[in-house]
Amino acid sequence: MNQHNLAPIALFVYKRPVHTQKVIDSLIQNNEAKDSILYVFADGAKNENDKIELENISSVKQIINSYKNNFQKIIIIERNSNWGLANSIIDGISLVLKDFQKIIILEDDIIVSKVFLKYMNTSLLNYENNHEVATIQGFQFPINFNKKVNSYFDYAVGCWGWATWKNRWDYFEPDGQKLWDIINESKQWKKFDINNTYPFKELLENQIKIKNDSWAIRWYASLFIKNMINLYPTKSLTINIGNDGSGNHKDKNDTSKYPIIDEINAEKIEIKLSNKEIRKVFIYRKNLLFKKKIKNLIIRFKVNVLYKILNEEYYNKL
Repeated sequence: MNQHNLAPIALFVYKRPVHTQKVIDSLIQNNEAKDSILYVFADGAKNENDKIELENISSVKQIINSYKNNFQKIIIIERNSNWGLANSIIDGISLVLKDFQKIIILEDDIIVSKVFLKYMNTSLLNYENNHEVATIQGFQFPINFNKKVNSYFDYAVGCWGWATWKNRWDYFEPDGQKLWDIINESKQWKKFDINNTYPFKELLENQIKIKNDSWAIRWYASLFIKNMINLYPTKSLTINIGNDGSGNHKDKNDTSKYPIIDEINAEKIEIKLSNKEIRKVFIYRKNLLFKKKIKNLIIRFKVNVLYKILNEEYYNKL
């Protein structure tokens, strides 16, 4: 692929040097990396008196600088204070897209396959003029799809390694209340929640109430109300190694063992929602939700019942 057709990569980092190094190590395994511009948005410290935080932030920057010969160019944007992930991503994407028409986005816990950049860049070219396509996604659940199907379209939006265009990012609406009002008026909450398999409505409500600061829920809602669709690979090109409690979201669901592939056909496909593939993802999400509910029930039973009984028995013996 001509290097002039390669999209710049935006990498968002903070204070996780081990994660960051693994991400960049995976990125430079891509043939396109050496001809790509890498923008790194490095968030600042939350506490200027926290020596460990400052040391980790400094280590992250040193690691990034050590890869300057592995890319066409590395541009580091250092935040003088702690912007938080949402503000950093929103501002960072907008900043890069002032000079470019497309962009590939990664966070500091997303490891990519050897063909991630090939899939992203080829697909960005394939669907550049098809404005109903909003994003190119890199992550996929470990689902057994039809072996003849390499990619499909879905209305759901992910954020574990993805790409988009400037004229699609222009649809991003930062005001969660505006998005809520539009979806509420259309009465499409069930669809918005992927047929009640993921609490996106709750996430949007909590963003409005400032209980979370999610940029991703606002991005999904922005595209949802525009009826836009997104390209997904049937085999994952990314894995998230950050669900270990080290990041902003303290979820410890282990997705780091999900498989990724090193070969994929990135040919252009018909632009339409893929009902068979969407159905498989829906079933997978439904099973995940069921397992999570069972897990939560067990935890509540232990906390509210079992532990109380054991404590009472212990004190009765004293």
